[in-house]
Amino acid sequence: MATTHAEERTPRPVGSVPEADPDLTSGQTRNDEEGSLVTEYGLLAVVAATVAGVIIQWASGGALVTLFNALLRQARALVGA
Repeated sequence: MATTHAEERTPRPVGSVPEADPDLTSGQTRNDEEGSLVTEYGLLAVVAATVAGVIIQWASGGALVTLFNALLRQARALVGA
């Protein structure tokens, strides 16, 4: 009866040096940055949510009304109204 690839592997003792991965010995190289793209997008989403939360807090405190009133005052001053 044939054994599968996973059944041929035996657990290695703690502290031993791992053998070369047999799946990579045919000239393939391991990409050490496989999960970095997902991590970067996750961090970007967290930063975007934080910035959005700060803007919402700032806007809900009446800052937008103050900003628009100041803009209208400046516009009226420019046209002499």
